[in-house]
Amino acid sequence: MKIKILCLGRLNKNEENELCKRYESRLKTLKNSGITSFGIEHISKKELENIIKDKKQKKIIFLSENGQNFNTENFCKKLSKLISSSIKETLFIIGEPEGFKKNLNKENFEEICLSKLTFTHSLARVILTEQIYRSATIMVNHPYHRQ
Repeated sequence: MKIKILCLGRLNKNEENELCKRYESRLKTLKNSGITSFGIEHISKKELENIIKDKKQKKIIFLSENGQNFNTENFCKKLSKLISSSIKETLFIIGEPEGFKKNLNKENFEEICLSKLTFTHSLARVILTEQIYRSATIMVNHPYHRQ
C-alpha cells in the first residue's frame, strides 16, 4: 500500500524536513511491512478538493484535534488492517493552521488526532512519519519499537 502525507501550507522547516526524510529512507529498508511507497507532499486547497472527489481505492484520513485518538499499538493495527484490505493508497491530510474549512465535506472521511497537545504542522509531520515508521517496524518484528 502507498502512504502519503499531504500538507496544506508550506513545508519550509529544514530540520523537520530532514527528520521526515530520515524516517522515509528507513521505511524503504523494511521490505515486508506492506508499505510499498511513502511520501510527503505539499498540496493546494484545489488539489485537496480534487483528491476528495476521486476516492477510488483510497483511504483519506484527516488529522484533526477532534479526531479519534490512537496509541501506537492501535495505530499499527489500523495500518495493518488498511494494508491487508483492497485499499491501494492511504492519504493523511494535514490542514492549514486554522484547520479545515467548515464547508469542506469531510463527513465520509476519517479523522484522527495525534495528541491532545497542540503541535506545529511541521512537528505533526515528523510525529506522524515516525509513527508510520514505528508501525512498520512492529509489523516486521524489528527491534526499533522496543529500544
